[in-house]
Amino acid sequence: MRTPSLLLLLASACATVPRTPSPAAPAAAVPPAPTRVWKQPRAVVVRHATVMPATGPAIEDGAVAWVDGKLTAVGRSADVATPPGAEEVDGTGLYVTPGIIDAHSHLGVYASPASFSNDDGNEATAPVTAEVSAEHSFWPQDPGLQRAAAGGITSLLVLPGSANLVGGRGFPVKLHFGRSAAEMRFPGAKDSLKMACGENPRRVYGVDRKSAPSTRMANVAGYRQAFAQAREYMAKQDEWAKKHEKSPDEAGPAPMRDLKLETLAEVLRGNILVQNHCYRADEMEVMLQVAAEAGYSIRAFHHALEAYKVRDSLAAKNVAVATWADWWGFKLEAWDGIPESAGLISQAGGKTVIHSDSALGIQRLNQEAGKAMWRARESGIPIPEDEALRWVTLNAAWVMGVEGATGSLEPGKMADVVLWKNHPLSVYARAQRVWADGVVTFDASRGAADVSDFEVGDTAANAAKLVAAPAPVPSLADLGLSERCDVTKDRACAERIALAADACTVFRGVTAFTGTEWLKGATVVLENGKVASIQADGGGALPPACRVVEGRGRLLTPGFVDSLTVLGLVEVSAEESTQDDGLRGDAAKRDVRAALMSSDGINPASVVLPVARLGGVTSVLTHQRGGLVSGQSALLAMDGSVRRASLAMHFNLGIAGRDAVSGSRALVLERLREILADARDYGRRKGDFEQRRMRDLSVSRLDLEALQPVLAGALPVVVHADRASDLRAALGLAHEYNLKLIIAGGGEAWMVARELAAAKVPVIVQPTQNLPADFDRLNSRSDAAALLSQAGVKVLFSIMGDHGLVRTLPQEAGNAVAWGLPHTEAMRAMTSNVAEAFGLPVGKLVPGAVADVVLWNGDPLDSTARPLGMWLAGRQVPLVTRQQALFEKYRELPKK
Repeated sequence: MRTPSLLLLLASACATVPRTPSPAAPAAAVPPAPTRVWKQPRAVVVRHATVMPATGPAIEDGAVAWVDGKLTAVGRSADVATPPGAEEVDGTGLYVTPGIIDAHSHLGVYASPASFSNDDGNEATAPVTAEVSAEHSFWPQDPGLQRAAAGGITSLLVLPGSANLVGGRGFPVKLHFGRSAAEMRFPGAKDSLKMACGENPRRVYGVDRKSAPSTRMANVAGYRQAFAQAREYMAKQDEWAKKHEKSPDEAGPAPMRDLKLETLAEVLRGNILVQNHCYRADEMEVMLQVAAEAGYSIRAFHHALEAYKVRDSLAAKNVAVATWADWWGFKLEAWDGIPESAGLISQAGGKTVIHSDSALGIQRLNQEAGKAMWRARESGIPIPEDEALRWVTLNAAWVMGVEGATGSLEPGKMADVVLWKNHPLSVYARAQRVWADGVVTFDASRGAADVSDFEVGDTAANAAKLVAAPAPVPSLADLGLSERCDVTKDRACAERIALAADACTVFRGVTAFTGTEWLKGATVVLENGKVASIQADGGGALPPACRVVEGRGRLLTPGFVDSLTVLGLVEVSAEESTQDDGLRGDAAKRDVRAALMSSDGINPASVVLPVARLGGVTSVLTHQRGGLVSGQSALLAMDGSVRRASLAMHFNLGIAGRDAVSGSRALVLERLREILADARDYGRRKGDFEQRRMRDLSVSRLDLEALQPVLAGALPVVVHADRASDLRAALGLAHEYNLKLIIAGGGEAWMVARELAAAKVPVIVQPTQNLPADFDRLNSRSDAAALLSQAGVKVLFSIMGDHGLVRTLPQEAGNAVAWGLPHTEAMRAMTSNVAEAFGLPVGKLVPGAVADVVLWNGDPLDSTARPLGMWLAGRQVPLVTRQQALFEKYRELPKK
């Protein structure tokens, strides 16, 4: 915690130190031009589309035309002339937006696959490294760039990481597929300077290296000292220049050039834009003081999860906020993130930007903007669509300093255009064609205009092609709905069901998903914690004394289950004291941990559980991590109760397995065979073991006991593996030892789909993981879930990431639909498929099933919908979180 005396010192310094005027610098630095010009081969006009220009409301039956890389006309189709020789694109039923812009990316500097060679984002050798530039680390063959183009990205700001107080220059990129960074530089864009406050520099230097900064006060001292030195450097340069102008012979040699101080001097001259990584509200206020003292402006605070608390200050100083829609809680300075933040900042007159900071998230910035818009609207913040679109277009362009050139559809601006199938702010949106400077960079029928050199050959023709057709999106009629819930027109449609404690609940006239199909006009009865009955025609007498919930215009589903998390075992990912998902210290060297029970470490009072409920998630598989045999997972309900203490045993193959045994894949399999053989011998000769009449076994008695239900086929084995060869090894091991196998990860599972289907092995996947993220997942692809399902493999879904994002599980499913998985199959991947794979009485609306159910006001997979009520084992639970309490506290700010 920062002490009051430090704040007083800062305030005093800002109040008493006179502003140093900027020295008379030469003409403003001119940003370097790109070394390649991308020329539009032919004029284009898109007609009869819904045009969303980002400067105002959408234009129905609109048109957009461009010539020589510049927009020439935007308006009603009847009013837009066709340029001579233009290609006419029929946009009927489609949408047109400006190109999507990511104002915070690490593509190219933290490139895929993760490796020493590609780890170029942090020059973590000194707290201030202003002299370095992301441009000089940028790898233009990063396969993530093609995926970003498929998500509609046309520009991005590539920044260094946040290990340092001052991390170096950011690199403004125009997303063409060039051979060098210089070919991809955004023409005319200023460089940025990446700064970081808070935990990261303290951890990297104070904790890891026992050097400064180890505290936030040392962080602040470091910024102030760096800019004081820059001022001194500028003064010396100016003094020499004056002497040289007066008497060149007497001036002597020019002062030695210092690239670090030169960069900071350019910041002070206004020629470099400051992008400041900062989470906490109080630190943002301190950084504004630091900037005022030094004489520079902060262009944007990045991540800024508490910006909503000081949104008035940021709006007054015209400082943008580049943040996420709902990522939060992964460290303590991110603990107060709320999904309404983007809306609150916009409502206060600030510049909201939705950024990615992720090679996966950059592919769906349009969805993230839509999600943040809907969460704001549900909370009474009336964000219009054009404002939400600006969060990933015009406002992001402003952060980069290029708002005069791109970010909106206006004549004279760059022809950065995206043609979408389905509404651009929907989870089902897919870019059909993307133009940057009028040049096609992505086409849904052919893929990216150029493939990464890393993915040429078979990979380019398969995993990296990015051309899978979407599955049909269910219509309102398909879901038994007459209209979509729009809270801007009717707030009642999003009002939650009043909390009650009835032992029996009847849903009347609801559209119900049974776990296999949708039934319209159904009557569903919950009684004694179970589903008592479900009738498609709504007929029959209702049980007496039951609460009746009107279901017309609503959907009822089984509660969703995330099949692989650490929810309940980890509270704050970066705080070791809250982690119970694995071993530490010398204990972490144990490769076999079969007896470890995740249920023994669960925190039933975790504040993350109610947040997961907001995504319709009623239970999760929570598991131990690390080792070769990690231990046993548990089924955790979102009221904190453990439904099954021993749900599955977990093995690690691939990279994780190799790390566990400090050897090769061959050693991984040799060790697993030894463990399983010993466990089998132990099971057959327990008496001899107890009397010491058999050979020494390689694992402990408790581990041997824990493996007995595994060998009996009673306890499933979840094998974490991605590479096709490891998946085949897992199949062989399962056949050899009669294991009930489930695959988790399965990055390349589509390549062995027939073998998995023949062996009836389910696969847990994260639908949005389409990157060659490491050398075990080189063939990951966006349509993997669809390909597995088509082959007859039972598919299960998990976010497989930060446990705070479990509530986004339906969004993962929606993306699977957008890449070809039928909607019903996507629903099953979170409900009945999970139940069948693990032998659970959840995930279905059938008589006798545990009554974990969710009532929705729309399609559960689209961000427009929200849960109106949730019942766990027939008992209604509140849909209230700590985040909502924070929103209510800061809905109105105190007057200054």
